[in-house]
Amino acid sequence: MESRTGKVFLTIKEQVYQVIKENIINERLKPGERIQELQIAKELNVSRSPVRSAINELIGEGLLESIPNKSVTVRRLSEKEILDTYEFRVLLERFAIEKLSTNMTSETDRVLADFKQQFMENSGYEHLLSYVEIDNRFHTFLIETAGNEMISETLHRISTLVTPFRVISLKSRKRFTESVEEHIGMIDAIRAGNADLAVRCCEIHLTLAKNEIVSYLRNTPSPSD
Repeated sequence: MESRTGKVFLTIKEQVYQVIKENIINERLKPGERIQELQIAKELNVSRSPVRSAINELIGEGLLESIPNKSVTVRRLSEKEILDTYEFRVLLERFAIEKLSTNMTSETDRVLADFKQQFMENSGYEHLLSYVEIDNRFHTFLIETAGNEMISETLHRISTLVTPFRVISLKSRKRFTESVEEHIGMIDAIRAGNADLAVRCCEIHLTLAKNEIVSYLRNTPSPSD
């Protein structure tokens, strides 16, 4: 909802949704952890109705899942789901980079230069959450600029599922630093019209992120274990 002054006011349900989603992304709510509807309502000082609506929306997005005994938990992707997701992302982003490299405009070049600047300004580990948000917007930009709406919608669904794992994949300071360098290398290659190099940078980046997540899954038991 937007006021006459242009300010956007979120409904109670939208605010609850944002809180729960943020808690999933920053791991205050961990994969496999049960969602306590009544507790959330009490903590946020709201009725259970907007909490229930927010939870249902997050179930629809795939971030939460309802299990047979009627409880709701933070979705814990399996190792195979992670492998399949990142394999598919490589295919999508290779297509996007190749198409973008042959259809560069002054505007896309300006946006890429701006992304590079943002990555550099948030290259300190204390900026991890901001960096993850920029990372997500950058990869979304690559796909959307390719101009294929079906691919854009598919990536959005995939990105929503792996969003909580983006922070996990960057927990290592060494991996975080490498990720910054990989994004900058990708951007420089695209701007230079070197699609092959940009694709290689992208494949390396996604493969290393995938490996970090798989390692996390193998070494972190579910809360229910």
